[in-house]
Amino acid sequence: MGKAIAIRQTGRRSEKKSRTLEEITLALLALLCFYPFNEESRLLFAGGTLFMVLLILLFTSPHGRPEKVLTIEELVRHAKGEANLGHEFQAEKYYCQAIYRLLISGRKMEAASIFEQYFIRYRRVFAPRIQLEICRELCQSGKYLTAARALEKLIEDWTGSYRHSDRKFLEQAYLHLARIYAEKLELPALAAGCYFVFLDQFPRSVYRETALYQLQLLDQEVRLAV
Repeated sequence: MGKAIAIRQTGRRSEKKSRTLEEITLALLALLCFYPFNEESRLLFAGGTLFMVLLILLFTSPHGRPEKVLTIEELVRHAKGEANLGHEFQAEKYYCQAIYRLLISGRKMEAASIFEQYFIRYRRVFAPRIQLEICRELCQSGKYLTAARALEKLIEDWTGSYRHSDRKFLEQAYLHLARIYAEKLELPALAAGCYFVFLDQFPRSVYRETALYQLQLLDQEVRLAV
């Protein structure tokens, strides 16, 4: 079970508290520096000032009070609400947190379902390993077209966003996409093209023989169809 993600409500009120705390602290320090205390009084005042500042920090800092942890259902509800208001950045943030929470808690099918809503709206994917896992769940639910589009997007974004990731995930993305084209969407030409690109980009891949075998099967199917 993963660690819950806390959503902290921020706004003008918290900013005002922060400014007030800064002003109080500066005023106390100025008084300490310029008021003509004797040595003993200065030490007592300094100690009292420090104690007061620590108390203020304790009760005004976000870390000093309990944070509201949103449930997954609340995260999804907030995501839809923010999206309806046109607050896309905040909506996307809620969607992503809901999906991650579901994945780390083992609720992969629910994560895939929410990802479908997220992807249709934003056309963005997650880190390669996570995205491959989500696409497998989408296929388990019969969402073959969404899985194919998500894998296409992962491959498209690889050079810009994921080039430092393990390239074995890119290899798996090509092979998974080709299988979806061939076996689920009945698009043999696209599947063959995907395999050819894979063989061209990864001539020494451990999956090379698998790709060649799948190409032979596709060739036989096309000949039988003709």
